[in-house]
Amino acid sequence: MQTLTTMKKNNLVESMDFNGGHDLNFYDGCVNCKHHYTPFLLSGSSCAKEILRFVHIDLCGPIATSHGRAMYLLAFIDDFFRETFFYTMKIKFGVFNKLKVFKALIGKKIKAIRCDGGGEYNFKNFNTSCKENDIAKQTTTPYTPK
Repeated sequence: MQTLTTMKKNNLVESMDFNGGHDLNFYDGCVNCKHHYTPFLLSGSSCAKEILRFVHIDLCGPIATSHGRAMYLLAFIDDFFRETFFYTMKIKFGVFNKLKVFKALIGKKIKAIRCDGGGEYNFKNFNTSCKENDIAKQTTTPYTPK
């Protein structure tokens, strides 16, 4: 409100019909949508302070079938060293088996995984396997790169 009053007083805007004492009726939805988001991490920065502290998982597909008839592409991204590993999959629901293969390749214990909450991560077997292996499962908001 103060900014609008200052703009009117300094003639910074032409034909502005605004009285400093007038109450502007803002629509809450518009105001909330214009709020700023928390800034993204700077390039090269990481939340994790050690290898495999957070592993981001994303499943892409179905895609055009490849030579091995794989329809899905599974990505593992370690938050510490930003290395990306890809695995192809014929079916959507073998994510935990590929997680075990990834863990064996790295040779360290995975502490937490972050995924988008898609159906491939919400099966009873996947959740049970995470609990049995002491892997914390964190779900992010869909369609956000954070």
